[in-house]
Amino acid sequence: MSFGAPGPRPGAAAAQGQGGRPPAAHQLPGGGVPRPRRLQYTGVTRGPSGDGWMARVLVDPERGSCRTIGPFSDPHAAALVHDRVAIAYLGDRARPNFPAAFHPIEQRFLRLCREREGQIDVCALVADPGMYEARYATFLRSVLRLKQWGEFKGLIVEFFISRASEIGDDILKEGGEKLEARFVEMHRNKAVDPQWRASYIRRVLQEQQNQQLQHKVTAAAVQPEQQRWGGSATAVPM
Repeated sequence: MSFGAPGPRPGAAAAQGQGGRPPAAHQLPGGGVPRPRRLQYTGVTRGPSGDGWMARVLVDPERGSCRTIGPFSDPHAAALVHDRVAIAYLGDRARPNFPAAFHPIEQRFLRLCREREGQIDVCALVADPGMYEARYATFLRSVLRLKQWGEFKGLIVEFFISRASEIGDDILKEGGEKLEARFVEMHRNKAVDPQWRASYIRRVLQEQQNQQLQHKVTAAAVQPEQQRWGGSATAVPM
């Protein structure tokens, strides 16, 4: 696993999905719906030798500094590493590939890791999935055990009240380690689940496809007006 030195800012734009169910695809007059392309992850490239995938993360927008981490066995893993490092360094300014996958508590954990950079190497931590999950789980357990929840009060209220049905009556009554394990499981990153990730990617691609088709429909409607008036469709004939 390598961690590259700071380099120039990458020019790729982030692909972000929107919440909710995507609308049905439009049909163009005289044509069908184009087949969705593969989702291009932000900050993910092939390794130097063509083997594996690298995560390239902008960590300092003012200086244009980046970190390169990898290689990883698949682009999904590299994309998730990109997102975690970006959130750790940039917070709300980060443009993750999987924005819907991150619970606010994981974002807070990543920011705390960044604040303790002298003790924690964020890039090394997120590059090792096993180490990351173990440390994140330890953090979640410690939050649940707090006698005074402070900034985490909203999280605890959400867990015990809003999401009580997800926990289950038996675990709520028993408490202890099973309750802690359920708390950890319910706050894991959703993108580690292949089924969730596949569904999310399909939704993002569908939304991108719908936007492209809508643009074509709009352009097709504007063109006759331009031909009619011999210029801009918004021109007023005199």
